[in-house]
Amino acid sequence: MTAFSAMQARCLIGGLLLGLATAAHGAQKTDQLNAKGKAILQDNCARCHSIESTGTSPLAQAPPMRTIYRRFAEKELRAELSEGMVSRHKAMPQIQFSDEDVYAIMTYLYTLAVRK
Repeated sequence: MTAFSAMQARCLIGGLLLGLATAAHGAQKTDQLNAKGKAILQDNCARCHSIESTGTSPLAQAPPMRTIYRRFAEKELRAELSEGMVSRHKAMPQIQFSDEDVYAIMTYLYTLAVRK
């Protein structure tokens, strides 16, 4: 076994620090997406649906968003959010979210599902 040269040691340490910085940036990005997704749901859905990891919905017949996430395949839910979810409940607005908003919503809902 050979000893590390000073240059190899610096490269190894630099690589480790870069990996840690990248992981921290990824966690920060996820936190930002979660906050945005929750804010979008708060503004558009929380009047009727629970948007938290626990609790009941304000409107009894409106399922909590965390259960909606589990009911649909991911691709199908993304499409429903992009096109405007269709509901049997006529008072539910059909909102078409942008791709960026759908990504934030899906990130937040995934976080709720993982917490459970």
